[in-house]
Amino acid sequence: TPTPATRAHVDTPSRLDLAVLRVEARAALTQLGWKPAIAQAAVAAALAALGVDATLERLIFESLRRCPMPAG
Repeated sequence: TPTPATRAHVDTPSRLDLAVLRVEARAALTQLGWKPAIAQAAVAAALAALGVDATLERLIFESLRRCPMPAG
């Protein structure tokens, strides 16, 4: 049986997993019309707040909360 240390390592996302998560969330925001710089900053802030256990859905939701309100 796996030890707790082994299970913790398996459950922890890799740097590649986190990079893919950031790219997918940023792409979702830009497809919704946000400028790439705004999307990148929002995703970075959301990921910092959520931590490494964030799901893509939650990361997009939290990123949108960090985007500025559209003028109009």
